[in-house]
Amino acid sequence: QLLDLPAWQMKRLRLAGFLHRIHPLQTAQSVLVPGTSTRYQEDAPSCPLTCPLVPGTQVLRTMPRLRAVAQIITHQSEWWDGTGEPAALAGDEIPLESRILALVAEFQCRVNHKFSSGLTKEEILTQALEECRQQQSRHFDPKLVETLTLLVMGLHQGMELPVITPKLSAGIWLLDNKQEETSKFSEITTYGSFDRS
Repeated sequence: QLLDLPAWQMKRLRLAGFLHRIHPLQTAQSVLVPGTSTRYQEDAPSCPLTCPLVPGTQVLRTMPRLRAVAQIITHQSEWWDGTGEPAALAGDEIPLESRILALVAEFQCRVNHKFSSGLTKEEILTQALEECRQQQSRHFDPKLVETLTLLVMGLHQGMELPVITPKLSAGIWLLDNKQEETSKFSEITTYGSFDRS
């Protein structure tokens, strides 16, 4: 919300956040040599990728509406200074959602590792933020680190973050129009069969 992203971008980012740590997506290595495949251009002309397909996210690219999510997950390991993987993108070349996901995932990981340290909530947040700040302009987008700093300051002052639980119906936007019609029909028949029994 601090970044004032449109709702569709928030949905994509939220879904990428749910999926980015799934083990097969996280550990798979690209088996393609950079520059030797153009299949990604054929598969996703509306969402061009900047690197060859990474097998771990290939499963997401099979669904047209998840290609953008696959791109977010693929490029979350890029670094702001261009030393990251898989395509060595730098700065604004890295998709915004990928930059956000990289910073939030790292911050969350650092916070979680400090919970058993006996520190107060404020100390944990401050230390995790400071560690991320040390990586700005190298690993992370400096503007996003500034936004995270504002968020942590708000949390120190008592701001509450709402916990958004995913709903089954929230995933409908992922379906193709044809699939959506089939899905609605199957929902009606499924609910109808429950009513009879």
